[in-house]
Amino acid sequence: MTILLSMAVGQNQSISPRMQQAIRLLRLSTLDFELAVRRAAVSNPFLELPEDETALEGSEEVAPAAERLAEEIPDSFAFERPGSGAPNNDEAEFARIPARQGLRDHLRAQLIGSQCSPREMSVAAALIEVMDDDGYLRDSLEQCLLAIDQEGQLSLQDLEHAISLLREFDPPGLCAQSLVECLLLQLESLAPSVGGRAIAIAILQQHLEILQRRDFVTLRRRLACSERALNEAICLIRRLDPEPGSRFSTKAPDFIVPDVIVTEKEGRHVASLNPATRAGMRLNQRYVELFRSCKRSQHPAMTEQLQEARWMVRSIEQRFDTILKVASFIVERQQDYFLAGDLALKPMVLREVSDELGMHESTVSRATGNKYMATARGCIEFKHFFSRELSTDGRESCSAAAVRSLIGGLIGSESRSAPLSDVDITAELKAQGIHIARRTVTKYRQMLKIPSADFRRMG
Repeated sequence: MTILLSMAVGQNQSISPRMQQAIRLLRLSTLDFELAVRRAAVSNPFLELPEDETALEGSEEVAPAAERLAEEIPDSFAFERPGSGAPNNDEAEFARIPARQGLRDHLRAQLIGSQCSPREMSVAAALIEVMDDDGYLRDSLEQCLLAIDQEGQLSLQDLEHAISLLREFDPPGLCAQSLVECLLLQLESLAPSVGGRAIAIAILQQHLEILQRRDFVTLRRRLACSERALNEAICLIRRLDPEPGSRFSTKAPDFIVPDVIVTEKEGRHVASLNPATRAGMRLNQRYVELFRSCKRSQHPAMTEQLQEARWMVRSIEQRFDTILKVASFIVERQQDYFLAGDLALKPMVLREVSDELGMHESTVSRATGNKYMATARGCIEFKHFFSRELSTDGRESCSAAAVRSLIGGLIGSESRSAPLSDVDITAELKAQGIHIARRTVTKYRQMLKIPSADFRRMG
């Protein structure tokens, strides 16, 4: 899917709903995609599921999508998450799926109720699709504009107006391009009378580095404020939400069903689509032929449904094609991982995949979000394979994920009576040709959920 969103800003000045549908389908996890396909088949008479999926018609009970898919693929490729309960077979399939409102649904509801022009609503609707699940716009404004307007019919001013509109919505802090901007937006949304607001804004705008050093004496001097006022401002900053969109995250499915299966063939690991999820849907040719014998002008609604059905089928095929292309690139790039694990992970970023496959970076992001591949090393999320490059003395580059694995190994083999401090680990990595700061070691150790040396010391 090289074109993410086609802006049809014509007489109606609206975004093509077909493009928005394609984006939503690509973003969905396997189980949510399965549900979306079933809903489409129910609502559109020109769509039908393959025979093996409609074989249960007429039965009183239908297994939920997660359970059905888990039975169709080998046990090693279906993974139940800890704490998930057994499915309740006494309820119908859709009754078992809780009503959920994600961030984008929440924003669309506010957009519909807003008083803005059709053009502003059109661009804002596109931005909602480009925004990530935390509420950020990770790309530059120029990249965002390219993602939603491949035909060059919009200006940066149109984009900025839409961003301003969305920033007035709940939750505050949306459409930021950095953490500091996100926090500032939240502070600015507060009433001026809120205690600590003005000082907190000044800290984030001018003195963030001093706050990070926890040099409160210098901070009070620079701000010319009392200790009480400074503490009030810092407490206010701590109450802000660094990921405002995350509160709308939908509940993770009880089962992980991989989109791709990785197998070894002739000494190389290759990716293929999981056959249990590959079926998709097709046009109901019987209904299509019956409709062709009618006068279409007398049935405009059905004509539109047929067009939507054809687009749905194409969008599904695009989704499978995009996921397989991205997965194949990842597997080929990370061949060593399947032999040696995280230590062999090579640096890789979305831009590298985007450039190689000729896709927009946000397309790659959607194709890797909530997607999994079944491998001999377990069910691995696509995102696990992406890690930035770190500085080394050698010719071979080193990924952040490999360094985290190395840190875990160093701690795992340390003396329990004299555990390695983060400074020790930094020195050991430097001796191996890997140059990272001590604070980076601390961050990676915390990501591994390993306590500090003081808490690891025994005896």
